[in-house]
Order: sequence, then C-alpha cells, then structure tokens
Amino acid sequence: MPRNGRRFTPVPEGRFAQAAPGFAVAVPAALLCGGCGPGADEATGWSGAIDTLPSGEITVSNTADPIWSPDEVWQAVEELRIGSAMAEGPDLFGRIYSFDVDAWGRIFILDAQAQEVRVFDASGAFVRTIGGRGEGPGEMQQAAKVDLARDGEVWVMDQGRGLVSIFDTAGALLRQEHTAWGGMILPYPGGLDPTGLYSVVVSGSGGRLLARFDQSFRPVDTISVPQDPVERDHFRLDLDGGARISSAVPFQGSLHWRLSPAGTVWTLLTDRYELTETTASGDVLRRVVNEREAVPVTSEEVDRAVDEDLAWFTQRGGTVNRSRIPGTKPPVTTFFVDDEGNLWVERQVAAASERDAQLLFDILDPVGRYLGTLRLPFAVDYFVEPVFRDGALHAVTSDELGVQQLVRARIVKP
Repeated sequence: MPRNGRRFTPVPEGRFAQAAPGFAVAVPAALLCGGCGPGADEATGWSGAIDTLPSGEITVSNTADPIWSPDEVWQAVEELRIGSAMAEGPDLFGRIYSFDVDAWGRIFILDAQAQEVRVFDASGAFVRTIGGRGEGPGEMQQAAKVDLARDGEVWVMDQGRGLVSIFDTAGALLRQEHTAWGGMILPYPGGLDPTGLYSVVVSGSGGRLLARFDQSFRPVDTISVPQDPVERDHFRLDLDGGARISSAVPFQGSLHWRLSPAGTVWTLLTDRYELTETTASGDVLRRVVNEREAVPVTSEEVDRAVDEDLAWFTQRGGTVNRSRIPGTKPPVTTFFVDDEGNLWVERQVAAASERDAQLLFDILDPVGRYLGTLRLPFAVDYFVEPVFRDGALHAVTSDELGVQQLVRARIVKP
C-alpha cells in the first residue's frame, strides 16, 4: 500500500445508517427559505443561491467566492502526536486500522498487526491494552474496527470470525456477539453510528447490506449501501474457467459517503463536485454544487499509477491501455462531516507530491454554503476515518519514514 494511503481505496470510505425509529432528522432552518435565490445571504457575504424544486428538493449553488474574509479563515493547530519509529512498546504501531476518541479525550487505537486496542489519555500517555492476538475469549484474529459506545463500552469487530467483542474501558471482556459475516472488507464500513446503532456488513441479493442492531444486539433493520450512479471504466482480464479480475481506470471520479450528526446521509461525486444529502430511506433533501475545475494529470502520475497502483493487475497478466487513462482528475478527492455538521471536502492538487506537505479543504457549513478553504499542515491516511471531537480533528498520518502516527489538531475559528 502506498505511504499515507493516498491511492488505496478498496471500498468507498464512510458510514451509512438509517435514523432509528422515532429519531427525527434535523433540517437546518436556513434551508426552509427555499427559492431565496441570489443575494439571500447578503449579510454573510455569500454569493451563492438556494432554490427549491417542485419535489421539495433544495439546491445549494456555490460560486468560487468564500464567505470568510482573510481574517476569518480557520486554522488547524497540531497539539498532539502519538507514534514514533524510535519508540519501543505501545507508541510503535504496526498497522492502524481504526481508532475512536471518548468524551474525556482518551484515544483507543486498534493495531491490526498486534490485534489489540491501545488506550492513550488526552495528553498522549499510554494507559492500557485491550485484547490481543488469539482465539480465546477477548482475543482477536482479524480485528478491523473499534468503536466507543455512549455508555463507555469498547466494541471491536473481528471480521474474519464474524465476532464482536465488547469490553469495558478497563479492558475486561463483557460479552461477545456473533454475526453472519465472515469475510474481510478494509476499511470496514460498519460500526457504531451517531444514532447509537451498530451496523454489520452482510451480503444481500443486490450486493452488500448493513444490518443494524441496538446496543443489546437486537436486530433493528437492514439497509443498502449507497451505490455510485455512474458506471466507471475498468481494465479487465478474463481467466481460465470463466473467472475475471478487473481494476478501475485511474483518475476517474468516485462516490464517497458519510453519515451526518443529524442522522442524514451525505454522498459526494468527486468528478462533479456534487454533494447530496438524503434521508436514511433515500429521499433527497438537498444537493450542493460547487465551482471547481478538473486538475490536469501529469505523465509522472500516470507512470506511478501504472507502476504502483496497477502492478497487482499487470502481474497477473492484465494489460493497461494508457490511452484510456483520463488527462484530468476530479477537482476533489473525498470529504468528511465534522461533529458540528460542517462538510470538509478535500481539494485535488496538481501533483501527488504536493500532498505530502499539506491538504486543502473546502469548508461548507451544514446548509452547504462555501465558507472558505482550510490548510491542514499534515497528510491524512484515508484508510482510517478521521474523528472530530469537541473542536479537534484526530487523524492518522505518517512521518518521513512512513511510520504511522495519530495526530490531534485543534481547529481555531477566529
């Protein structure tokens, strides 16, 4: 896998969940001014428009002009980093698959190589280890996800065995729950969601589904994973016996999806820079569009994609037709929803090497209005979903040697 996880996206990142029974989906009051049109937010300096279609769907159209003035731009200030190649013991990570942060700022990091969860306090000091490699009670073999429940329980999904181990914060095993899934999906798209329900990946006639359970592990419902509406181009190789392997052509657009704190679902089509918010049942609440141009693909990036990303395909006999690789790449790459409902959309850069130094994020408010651009002073490993807690961004990054680290940055809002 390339360092920092820049090009390895085996499945769309994100979480998807349906609002729990009786859970009201909150729609920001500002969206109720449907048909406001241009100039509706002159007081804020926003130059976009909000319109309501006859169906009730709301469209938010942004221009390239931000709401923020230069002295209002948010800043990300790094305040904690855990992990070092020079460390011995818990500060040296083999491979971080997942992490979560509790209300006290404690960080629970799942190291897949050791098959254990390492707990650090808010200052970065090591506290304890939960679990470990093995087949006994409280031990794991193919753990892929750690989540913290509202009552403080620690939930760990051992995918290969279809087993959820539930611990208290002191590391004592409370119980184990079995699931119907026994495969491996990385990164794992299930787990606890903001509504407090636990999603497990299962197979259905139409593809993958998420079966949802309450925290007593009683089944609630089963819902479909959002699908890309665009048929993407692939390189394909037919094998003996009728089998086929395929690999997506690099630099195409893609679909990413996230669950908002309000229980709604956001999706992003990167090639269109189009965000769509829906209810859990799939009803569209709004679409957000933004003005950004596609970014040229350099010959060096094409070489790297063929030599690195597609190596597994060519080594098995597949053929790569370079003429099918686009000359441009989407204007954005992925997005996240923070704990206040703001949308963080990562901008595409002209060359992959530029991403080593910093990331650029378009920040949109919960309504979908473009506020401005934030510069993040470190790269993010998107194999591991970032976590926003109480005004801070927690993410996995790597140092110059490729050693994984957990970083916390305070978001300063002038």
